[in-house]
Amino acid sequence: MRVFVAAFAAMLLPACVTVNATDVTARVNVQPSDLEAMAIVQARNTYYEQLVAEQDVDGLIALHTEDYAIFRPGKANVEGAEAHRRYWETAFETMDGLSIDEKTVFFAGPDTIISHDFYQTFSDGDQIGGGQSVIVWKKIDGGVWLVHWEMFN
Repeated sequence: MRVFVAAFAAMLLPACVTVNATDVTARVNVQPSDLEAMAIVQARNTYYEQLVAEQDVDGLIALHTEDYAIFRPGKANVEGAEAHRRYWETAFETMDGLSIDEKTVFFAGPDTIISHDFYQTFSDGDQIGGGQSVIVWKKIDGGVWLVHWEMFN
């Protein structure tokens, strides 16, 4: 009798646990790996550094979402295209270079990447500042990744 019960239970067990391989695959494909997130952010940051070196204010504004904001300790937030323009024009009075070193980068959803970076600013090749930042990247229509929020010390 025990053999019969064990055999019967073994036949029922697969019916209790089912996995739809199509659903699992679909969920896995929605969000790329954090290594892919790192590659995306490194490529965008290289472009960011280039725009700073060229002092390309319009290019920097275009690298950010329309509702972009900078959250700075002890200072007013930078929000909107005009404030963003003034921010970069003022920065370029003393700064002509930027170096970004990505430390931690991960997906926070299919259209959001968060990166923790160390940065250094330069003037005529000399380091004049630096610190840490947390950047929220958003993927917009067309698959382009733009800076949405920046927080730094």
